Amino acid sequence: MDGRDKPGHDAEAYFKETSVSGKLRIGLMSALTIAALALGVGRAAALSFDDISGRWCGSVSSYTFTPSTLVVNIYADHSRREYPIDSYQYDGNVITVNWERNGDKLFTKFSEFDADARTMVQQPNDAGPRRAFRRCSQ
Repeated sequence: MDGRDKPGHDAEAYFKETSVSGKLRIGLMSALTIAALALGVGRAAALSFDDISGRWCGSVSSYTFTPSTLVVNIYADHSRREYPIDSYQYDGNVITVNWERNGDKLFTKFSEFDADARTMVQQPNDAGPRRAFRRCSQ
């Protein structure tokens, strides 16, 4: 018994109350979803090679990722550099690229991938500073 069948109970008031609380619940869930997307937790799937593969344009250079090679094109002097990639590591919202330059084993971390994989950020480390990248138009 939930009280709706008791004498003197106003069924119309009950249904209005549940309708209002339902609308509040939907509004709250919508606000939480929007907040989660704004904080960058909108990616439901884990990152993979598909998220980083291809050509990315930054402010001073472009990167092209293949399974075994990192190609860096420097805008200032129009130079092209190729570096062997040893492996990719996928950890949550971070992709770590393990690569070599002149025999030195280096790594660069990329994160802040947007939901449609159009932008990412190179995280700063000894191999380079923080840099934002976007997918290059083909």
